[in-house]
Amino acid sequence: MLTDIQQNLWKAYEAAESRAPRAEKLLALNAFLDGIATSPPAEWFPWARSIAEQVVDNGLDFVIRRPLFERAVFPALLDGYRARLPGSARWLAGLSDHLVQCLKCREKLPPDETTELGLLRAAIQHDPADQRSRLRLIERIAVRLCYSLHELPSGVLYGMDGATPEECNELEKELVEFCELVSQEDMQDRHAELIEACRFHFPGYRDYLLHRQMYGSYAEYITQHAPGRG
Repeated sequence: MLTDIQQNLWKAYEAAESRAPRAEKLLALNAFLDGIATSPPAEWFPWARSIAEQVVDNGLDFVIRRPLFERAVFPALLDGYRARLPGSARWLAGLSDHLVQCLKCREKLPPDETTELGLLRAAIQHDPADQRSRLRLIERIAVRLCYSLHELPSGVLYGMDGATPEECNELEKELVEFCELVSQEDMQDRHAELIEACRFHFPGYRDYLLHRQMYGSYAEYITQHAPGRG
């Protein structure tokens, strides 16, 4: 944990953060960061992880400024992530906006675990009992799936553009993952309508794209192939 001197530097920074001009806040923050750099990281890593936990899990109204993230919070979470310590990947996921701004941080993570979704998946792998991460992942994938359908009946989206046949396959894979997660949390009823829509439109839009000459539009395809037609 922090030494007495480091705790005093942190308290001075907290006081500056609450009322001082930005320049003075950063001076106080950098004084604290220089102070903890004199101790072995293992001594203050638990403290830095606790800051991330309070912000991500407990909703602490505290601004993690870029120097604090890059010089203290990220190194501590990266160490926990590499050791598969429960919570570390989840807290990194909750601070993924900071990763977007820090290339050198992202470069220390596997390419598929530099985003919120990737880190939430890692959190569950590290700790299968991590319900917080599973529920958050369900929420985030549900948003992505809903977005992919929000321009119906014009078509299915993948990112900002219409999905290709290959991207429809990718969406189906994500849907399979989503269904597994939902089943683990016994949330099938809550997401039944979304799942049903995805199960029809992902393969349906791929089929439409591969046989576009047979239809005037995807709306026409839906009319002809919708479940229960006739």
